[in-house]
Amino acid sequence: MSKLKLTDVEWGEFFIGGSNGLFDITSTKSGIDKNKLNNEVGFIPYITRTDMQNGINMFITDKQNNRYNIDEGNVITIGLDTQTVFYQPTAFYTGQNIQVLRNKNLNKYTAMFIIPSIKIQMQKFNWGGNGATLGRLNRTRLVLPVDSQGQPNWQFMEDYIKQEQNQQAQKIIDYYERKLVELAGDVVGLDKVEWKTFRFTDVFQEIQRGKRLTKANQTNGPKPYISSTSENNGVDAFIGNNTGVRKFEDVLTLANSGSVGSTFYQQFEFVASDHVTALKSENADKYAYLFLSTVVKRLEEKYSFNREINDTRIKREKIILPADKQGNPDFQYMSDFVKKLELDKVQEVLEYIYIYIYIYIRMMTILEEKVCEISWKDFWIEDVCEIKSGIRLTKANQEIGLRPFVGASDSDNGVTAFVSNTNKSLDANVLGVNYNGSVVENFYHPYEAIFSDDVKRLKWKDEIYGNKYTYLFLKQMILSQKIKYAYGYKFNGERMKRQKIMLPVAETGLPDYDYMKSYMQKQELEQIFKILNYLNKENTHV
Repeated sequence: MSKLKLTDVEWGEFFIGGSNGLFDITSTKSGIDKNKLNNEVGFIPYITRTDMQNGINMFITDKQNNRYNIDEGNVITIGLDTQTVFYQPTAFYTGQNIQVLRNKNLNKYTAMFIIPSIKIQMQKFNWGGNGATLGRLNRTRLVLPVDSQGQPNWQFMEDYIKQEQNQQAQKIIDYYERKLVELAGDVVGLDKVEWKTFRFTDVFQEIQRGKRLTKANQTNGPKPYISSTSENNGVDAFIGNNTGVRKFEDVLTLANSGSVGSTFYQQFEFVASDHVTALKSENADKYAYLFLSTVVKRLEEKYSFNREINDTRIKREKIILPADKQGNPDFQYMSDFVKKLELDKVQEVLEYIYIYIYIYIRMMTILEEKVCEISWKDFWIEDVCEIKSGIRLTKANQEIGLRPFVGASDSDNGVTAFVSNTNKSLDANVLGVNYNGSVVENFYHPYEAIFSDDVKRLKWKDEIYGNKYTYLFLKQMILSQKIKYAYGYKFNGERMKRQKIMLPVAETGLPDYDYMKSYMQKQELEQIFKILNYLNKENTHV
């Protein structure tokens, strides 16, 4: 399935409302003043003209005065005066001055497509004499995709939003997969470690205040300017100043005045104001810094606007930290502890998103249903892939290092050693296929590695389509030929070139890379869902 593009369709203009308009626009059926509400907590959204939380001010009971009728869901609401626009999926009550837009073709996907266009048009209205009245809304035009009859292309809008959501879902999944691997491990609780008092100067080797830079002298740019605010990680502005300033990176920032004691970890380069002190530790990583920030932040209990943290006071300060067996700050423990906290949060998030993943899978079942409709074709491997040889590297010549060395193995993703050697087989984003040893076994290698002479490297000739999903699809197609080969009948270069494999084919007659990618994404998500579902059940039983 090819990626949908906004340029794939024709576009046309439509009035939002009116006799020939896109929507039936009516005032809300409820319109309850807040002081007339039954404020008993319930499950019905109360929509107002706020620009936050989808317009929801609170959740109320359905036991309201009979003169107010509840509004049905699957509509778009527009708050007059404030020009706020939201999709309401369920029944709701509203405050005053809410317009409701209805169309039988509306759903959450088409609404998400249309709402940005409505918001753009709402910018010409304002509070007071030029508000979004019913008459003005009816005369407002939207530009939308159209079908062959010149009518709104509702199906395209829905499919496009689903596509974008799916891509975002995959990004989330990829992120949390990486986090789970990165943060895996265990660590003892805070009550199980030794604690000790340390001077600031024992923990932070560099303690330096920023430099004064007035707003009048600030120029616009991409560099964060950290001041003594307690919000936005201390970021007060983004500036372009490069001279007459002090820059830092990978430090803690401590507010000396203003929001005294506010402490944040700054991973990237920034400019510090003279109201901020940068604290640098040679032994701290990101996670240890986050641990330290919570301890340092407790200085706000000791200092205030009238008693600032000056340079002398900072250097005299002491903090209590976990200590190692040598009596030094235990930075490794601090790092591991915060990693564990993050992992716990990741797992909590995953318990929520696994449901969304399930929905995602259901949305993609059409791919599975269409598998029989996809055209398939035989391809010589040499016609679709570039085949490269590895280079012999004996154990005696291997030097220990961090670079994967891929041999003719059927386990550990084909990695048989980690070396510091390099040679002309150095490659990445390829499929490593064994022609010797565990013949035909093959693995995808997104990382840089060097390859044994028993392993061939396969790369799509259409290199732009080379990603883990298309290569994993190719992996299975090649594995289906495993029965033909053995140690005594090797899958050598010539045989590999003339081996036919079945691949889905596009209308162009070329391999349908988009289908391969989508199909493998679905298979991956199904497995992730099974794992998350299992973990969720296990956690429920604990």
